[in-house]
Amino acid sequence: MQSLEDYFSGEFWSAQGWMAPWLKQAPPAYWREMTLAIVASLKRKDRDQYVLTDAGRFFLRNQLCLRLSQASDAFVPWLEQAVPLKGARILEFGCGTGSSTAGLAHAGANVRGIDIQGKSLQLARKRLPLLGYEATFTEAAADWLSKPLDADDFRGPFDLIVCYAMLEHLLVPERLHLLSLCRDIMARDGAILAVFETPNRFAPFDWHSSKLSFLDILPDELAFEYARRNSARGDHPARRHGSVENDYQQLYRFGRGVSWHEFDIAIGMGSLEVLLDGYSPKSLGQKSYHPEPAFEDALADIFARLEPPVPKGFCRPSLELLLKLKA
Repeated sequence: MQSLEDYFSGEFWSAQGWMAPWLKQAPPAYWREMTLAIVASLKRKDRDQYVLTDAGRFFLRNQLCLRLSQASDAFVPWLEQAVPLKGARILEFGCGTGSSTAGLAHAGANVRGIDIQGKSLQLARKRLPLLGYEATFTEAAADWLSKPLDADDFRGPFDLIVCYAMLEHLLVPERLHLLSLCRDIMARDGAILAVFETPNRFAPFDWHSSKLSFLDILPDELAFEYARRNSARGDHPARRHGSVENDYQQLYRFGRGVSWHEFDIAIGMGSLEVLLDGYSPKSLGQKSYHPEPAFEDALADIFARLEPPVPKGFCRPSLELLLKLKA
């Protein structure tokens, strides 16, 4: 049987599966200190036993190296097709425990990460120095997206705004407030907006949360009830809680699809230029997230006939978009 000490080496985690090549060279202190910090952050009473199970080991791998490797080997190369990251000034919303932040820092970017989860930021502040990088982290109030935001509170200038796997966890008003803020910063600084690994409301299959077909296009009440009856995920909020009105918010906190509508309301579809999308080379969308090419082509045909036309990148099961304001 394994012990926690077995997890204190890059060789152990490299043997578990794919890892960014540079991360294999991380110092031993990274694996030891981050493992201990992640385990300590768990709220489970059985955390010491849990992390030795298959599920716990996968959780640790995800936190230690998998998410970071995805950011470094997928997100960064995709971005660098259009944005030089060395020296880039980046504002990252929803930075979490700093996995994507570390990938960007490894590419030479200067990152300011913002998140509402203080415990996640504690891990982020530990992760970056252990890997030999620096970043600035700011804890926002839990309700900071409940009202319109002022770009002057986010002093730049910034070259790039990053929303990596986070928009789907926001309530609709929060999404609109954040995207409106992004628009104002883009207009002020000439910044580019990167949205990545974000489930599409129009995807035929909810690959992110419920693992059910066409769930994200359903109204909240119907989606909750359908997931309660049919989702195989025992940790889905519809399975965990009773069907009461307040629980509909938990659908969003767990992850609810996003579509072009939020971008059109907050920024204006006609004012956006797509630099990269999920059809661009090096995109994760080419090989994952349950792509349905025939469905996407039919959707793209409909989107192209709208006024203003909706770019094809909004047809992918996962939204991967690099956007700038038109001149």
